[in-house]
Parts: sequence; C-alpha cells; structure tokens
Amino acid sequence: MPGVFSVYKRYLSRLNLKIIPIPGPEEIKKNSGQIADKDIPVLVSTIQSKADFLVTGDKKHFEKLKVPGNYPLKIITPSEFLERVLPQIIKEIQTVKAS
Repeated sequence: MPGVFSVYKRYLSRLNLKIIPIPGPEEIKKNSGQIADKDIPVLVSTIQSKADFLVTGDKKHFEKLKVPGNYPLKIITPSEFLERVLPQIIKEIQTVKAS
C-alpha cells in the first residue's frame, strides 16, 4: 500500500495539530464544578484551542457537564471520530489506487 502514505501525509497536515499550554489556576477555577476536577484542564485547553472536537475515551465524564451546550465543540469517542473521517480517507485511498 505505498499510496497510503501520501494520503496519511495529506490528512496529517489537515489536522492542524497544536501544542496547547496547560491552563492556569484562574482558568481552572472558573470552570470548577462543571465537571470532575481531573477533567477540567482538558476541557479548558480544548475550549481555548477552539477545537471542533474533543476526542476522548472518557466521554461519559464529559457528558455530565453542568452546563451542556455552552461549549463550541463536539465531545466524541475515538471510534465516533473515525466514523466521521474514515469515509473521506478511504475515498482518498481508492483515488490514489485508481491513479
């Protein structure tokens, strides 16, 4: 599958990966009580980065947000994320194979 690597490289650049600093005590304190304390830095970092998705295997904890719907992102599992992007990736791979 030599053509798959080129598809991988194309999609990796589309992910727009960034290193987001850990939020400071002030930001964490503002969101205290919204979710389990251990998850607050992840939630705050995700919001500050303006991410479209928070991909987590711990979705059940994030679904317990005290103020659901106030966050500009979708909280999904890794498998849900793949369900969204995999069809596009498979289509690209098929296009590369056909070339």
